[in-house]
Amino acid sequence: MIAALGLLLAACNRQAPMPKTDLDRLQGTWNLVAAFQDGKPLPADKVKQTTIVFKGDTFRFPGSAEYATSKEGTIKLDENKTPKEMDAISTEKEVMLGIYRVEENGYKVCFAPAGKPRPTEFSSTLGSGYILQSWQRQNPQ
Repeated sequence: MIAALGLLLAACNRQAPMPKTDLDRLQGTWNLVAAFQDGKPLPADKVKQTTIVFKGDTFRFPGSAEYATSKEGTIKLDENKTPKEMDAISTEKEVMLGIYRVEENGYKVCFAPAGKPRPTEFSSTLGSGYILQSWQRQNPQ
């Protein structure tokens, strides 16, 4: 297993350097590819219309934000927790607590409704109120 990890690291070193932090990795424009709220899938047409842009520690939804945490605001990440934690703070100072996972060309988040405890797993069941979203980078490198 250690040898395989070494080969993987060597292969990664030959490619473009990886961003240092998850915040660096989130920079740019993302398309929503799947979403659930309170255990129910969101309509496919709404999902296709939704994009988010991260710049520094800010986020904004340039188009439809009907199912968003808020139209714009800031994020705070904690990469040292398991699962990793993301707080979304709207411009009105409403805080939604969530968890996230960054993948090769995407990321997944699960947020609790404002004022509710942070989710502990990536799921949205009926009655939970949780928002579960999968995002894909708009222009994968």
